Order: sequence, then structure tokens, then C-alpha cells
Amino acid sequence: MRFSKRGHSPGRAAAPALQQELRAPLTVVRVHAPATPRDVGRRQVALVYDRVFVPSLVLDHTELMLRQHGAAGDEGFGVWAGTLSGGDAFVSTLVVPHVETSGGYHGEISPETAAMVFEQLDTLDLVPIAQIHSHPRDAFLSHVDAQRPFVGVRGFLSIIVPSFGFVDLADVSLWRVYEFERRERWRELVRGERQRRLIIDPSILRVG
Repeated sequence: MRFSKRGHSPGRAAAPALQQELRAPLTVVRVHAPATPRDVGRRQVALVYDRVFVPSLVLDHTELMLRQHGAAGDEGFGVWAGTLSGGDAFVSTLVVPHVETSGGYHGEISPETAAMVFEQLDTLDLVPIAQIHSHPRDAFLSHVDAQRPFVGVRGFLSIIVPSFGFVDLADVSLWRVYEFERRERWRELVRGERQRRLIIDPSILRVG
């Protein structure tokens, strides 16, 4: 993923740090901005939502993350966070926690890392909306997945992607999606419900 620097020319006298930043891919330049504490009321609502709107750039970064892990033979894992409004969820942020591998495909997120994730979400006043991870072949909710959701709150979604993410992630029909009901009990969203509730919005539109 690249972006055009047309219209912005720092010139030969630009500081080396700025020149290095301009050469860096977008994923490096803007992924981890400093977290400034803020409270805009996003976390003052119940975790209840119907549709989930996902910007295509967040989807692209998620696909890249899953494939990077998959190329190493590991399952990738992320959390989509954002805002709830009018009974719907709007994803703005991909959270990528450190995953500790212990052999095999499954990884483990330590309690310390999970606590740091929730602390960051609290700091930025972001709501966790769904977890997304990959499987090496077929997508399904494994026994381990069912036992240990990242957020054990009714309505939270777990998305599983097949083939280590080496698929067209924008094709929602390839996902398997489960809604948390209670401990070790999930309800699968059938294909029609997945396509109705999970909506990919373009992040960039070129017109004319």
C-alpha cells in the first residue's frame, strides 16, 4: 500500500528524518500515533449493535497483518475498535496485540497484554467491536476459540478467516462470524446475516 506525495515537495533541504518519513510506507508512518487521553462519550453506551461498518483501509491493514503471520505459519489476531451510534458499530481502529506462540497454530495473548489493550482503548475512548483471526485452512470456531473470547460480553463478534488470510478479505461470504451469547456459547451468523450486518465502506473515492 503506497500513497502519492504529489503536491508536497519538501525540497533537498528537508531534514533527514522528514525524508525518511516520506519514504516510509503508510503502514509505518501512521499506524501508532501517540495515544492522547480523551473522553468523547463513546464508552458510555451498552455494547449492543446490529450492523458493523468497516473502512476498506482498516480491512487492508487487517489482511496484511493476517498474511504476515500466516507467512510464518502462525494464526494472526486483531481487534476492531471504534464507535457505537444509532444501534450500529463503526470501526476505526485495528488493534494488534502481541501474540505468544507455544507451538502449533494457536497463539496466546497474555493477561498483561490484554490489560494493555484495554488500557489503550480506555485512553482513546474506543469500544471493542469484534475480534478477527485466521486459521490455516478452514474457518470455524474451534473449542479453544469458544472458551477464550477476547471480550466476554453478549453481542461481541468473533470473525474467523480461512487460509491464513490469503483470500479476498473483502468477500464477507468467506468469513465465519459468531456472536457471543454466554460462556462457551456462540451463535453463528449465517451467510445472509453476515452480508447484511458486515459492511465494507470504501476509504478513498476517486471521482472524475
